[in-house]
Amino acid sequence: MPTWKRLLIAWLFVPLHGFLFRLSNGRLLGSLEGSGVLILVTKGRRSGKPRSSPLLYFRFEEAGDLIVVASNYGQDRHPAWYLNVVADPTATVEAGGERFAADARIAQGEERTALYERVVTANSRFATYRASTDRQIPVVALRRAGPPV
Repeated sequence: MPTWKRLLIAWLFVPLHGFLFRLSNGRLLGSLEGSGVLILVTKGRRSGKPRSSPLLYFRFEEAGDLIVVASNYGQDRHPAWYLNVVADPTATVEAGGERFAADARIAQGEERTALYERVVTANSRFATYRASTDRQIPVVALRRAGPPV
């Protein structure tokens, strides 16, 4: 993806998407490209301030984990939300009209590979992202940690 498109998405679409999603309690832009959309709220690893990121999510496991992918549009660096999760795996998820605490777990090894393949099957754009970078794109499982907040 050309740099100008990445910047347009990061500076214009992502903030607008988050605003409309929250304004409508997830009824507007609650799905995109056939996948669900959630807002992941993490604690900034340097600032300690809440940071919100609208992300596509997938649900494959019977356990109900929500799967998100740190693709960063195929760029060679991890997205900030992922680095925040590495520093502190506690987060808040806004999805399906509710908001709840969640624990983030970074999938490893065969589990990560299998989940990424399922993501690619669900949305082929993630195959393009994988081909665009030499880094291994992380897969994160979000598990509900408590009642709605």
